[in-house]
Amino acid sequence: MTESNISDIPKIDRESLILERLPLDGGRVIDIGCGEGWLTHLVAPKTVTTIGIDPSAIALERARASNGAGNGLFLQASADDLPFDSGSVDIAIYYNSLHHIPGAIQDKALSETTRVLSPGGLLCVVEPEARGACYELFQPIDDESAVFATTYNLILALASGVEFQQVHEERFVDSYIYRDFEQFLDNALVVNAQRAGIIAEIEDKLRELFEGLGELVEGGRRYDMVHRLNLLRRL
Repeated sequence: MTESNISDIPKIDRESLILERLPLDGGRVIDIGCGEGWLTHLVAPKTVTTIGIDPSAIALERARASNGAGNGLFLQASADDLPFDSGSVDIAIYYNSLHHIPGAIQDKALSETTRVLSPGGLLCVVEPEARGACYELFQPIDDESAVFATTYNLILALASGVEFQQVHEERFVDSYIYRDFEQFLDNALVVNAQRAGIIAEIEDKLRELFEGLGELVEGGRRYDMVHRLNLLRRL
């Protein structure tokens, strides 16, 4: 895919999207699959409590070391076994994380999310689509197009069930900026350390794609990717 394929989709940076679409003030929020914590840090100052959840000790160590968490906390846990009481959460967010949950436990993870959400609470799922330069960059490492489609079908099934009602869906283009090739590789491995083998085999090809697909901007190279936001309300 090239930039022309996504030119009709609005560009919205992820921070603006979250702050503008979600009623965060005074809420109890969990960020499931928080990674290095950018979203937890972003929303924590506006909430009663925000807790980032991730199974990766390395990602959580980086999240805790970074600044700006306010009243945000970080816990190591799996999405299929959330350490919260039933009905204790106002907003549950999966930002670019649901498709990383192994398929065998995705249903259990969503059941757990349903359990901890209060009636009227919101489930916010932001997932990538297989479009844009960032997708092309990662494709040789791990072509996740089929996983993206499966995850979307899970969300549609949830929205058509008896426990949720979908209140909003939109597509947008977000950008990822990597300072250099090494930061890109580090990011790819933090998300999934098992990628190390394939990365070693195709590193020269990846470097070529990194330089060819990225637009030079302040701070590094920029790679656009289409995302989709689905916002569901717990009935």
